[in-house]
Amino acid sequence: MIEFRDMTVHGPFRYFWLKYVTGVNLNVHCARCLKGEYSDKVRIAGTFPLIQLDESPASIVYLCGVALPYNWSKNFHLALRQSPGERFAVNELGVSMTVHNAVPLPITMDAVEAIDHPKRRLPRYHTCRNWQFANFLEATGLHLTQQ
Repeated sequence: MIEFRDMTVHGPFRYFWLKYVTGVNLNVHCARCLKGEYSDKVRIAGTFPLIQLDESPASIVYLCGVALPYNWSKNFHLALRQSPGERFAVNELGVSMTVHNAVPLPITMDAVEAIDHPKRRLPRYHTCRNWQFANFLEATGLHLTQQ
């Protein structure tokens, strides 16, 4: 299972959430485009020695922090796929931790360009990093291969 070790969240964030991703809906943007359940373990601020992401069998998770006051360039985004034995460090935009048993997944415009979705030209869609990641999952089918 994916673990966050020595996690510190000092934002400031208006929202800070983690979702176990089980599917996508490209007809909406922001958190709603990523289907799945939210974690009850991730909090908006604090220090957490160990968070074990064991609330769902989903192998893909998305961690998002919306800056307060809102400024898109200060929003935190991290997409992960479970990968036993892997680990990496995160230290950016008010979030630091070591992630165990996972690898980061890309959040870029590349998949948006590859998928000819009718909403891709709308700024509120193509600039949304949640939606960019949902397009990556749709393009690769990665969300369909999880247990």
